[in-house]
Amino acid sequence: MLTWFDASAARDFGQSLAQFFISRIPLSSANTSNKKLVRKLDAVDQMYVQIEQFKRTNRLNIYKKAKLWSAFKEELLGAGYDPELVDQVVRGLMPKL
Repeated sequence: MLTWFDASAARDFGQSLAQFFISRIPLSSANTSNKKLVRKLDAVDQMYVQIEQFKRTNRLNIYKKAKLWSAFKEELLGAGYDPELVDQVVRGLMPKL
């Protein structure tokens, strides 16, 4: 029962996923539209792969998923990304988890 509430791996993964996003889509290029779209799509595809790999080795309940996305959002917001952009990214990635 106690493992149900142990979300440390999910939180750590959320933070590392955000750091991956930050390294691939820097704040300066986050709002550009067409010019760097291909690079953005490639980064998102790589994030999908990371999420699939994490799911294979970690059982995620609703609590752990919430902690993962909370850590992800907190990292991006702390890095200065626009809250609307962060919400869009989360909504786009959430179904993969």
